[in-house]
Amino acid sequence: MKIIWTFTLLMIPGVLSSISVTGYSGGGVSITCRYDRGYTDNNKYFCRGQWRSCSYLIKTHIKNKLVNDGRFSLSDDTSAAVFTVTIRDLSEQDSGIYYCGTERFLLFDPATEVNLNIVTVRDIKVPEDCNVS
Repeated sequence: MKIIWTFTLLMIPGVLSSISVTGYSGGGVSITCRYDRGYTDNNKYFCRGQWRSCSYLIKTHIKNKLVNDGRFSLSDDTSAAVFTVTIRDLSEQDSGIYYCGTERFLLFDPATEVNLNIVTVRDIKVPEDCNVS
């Protein structure tokens, strides 16, 4: 099954790879997205929805290396050719498929598919006879 999935990703123009990330409800998660060194000056983005029509959640603009917008932030490390997207205050509704990509004028944007899974941590009861400091 994994071979089929990988093959399917390679058939979608622009989608170069896929990663899975797990976060915890109420917490935060950081997602690292790599890009080709030739695109250090291009806009970077993180979006949710179907590839090629997903809605931007956060995006850099020319010369921006750090963008904060509500629960989302995007930091571009051009010397390492990676950008990091941080999502805060996670909830179960944040689980799903996202894409981090690099804009290219009149060409398919190279992107990474991100499968985000949010785990809800239930209250943990500590027995009364347990000494917790």
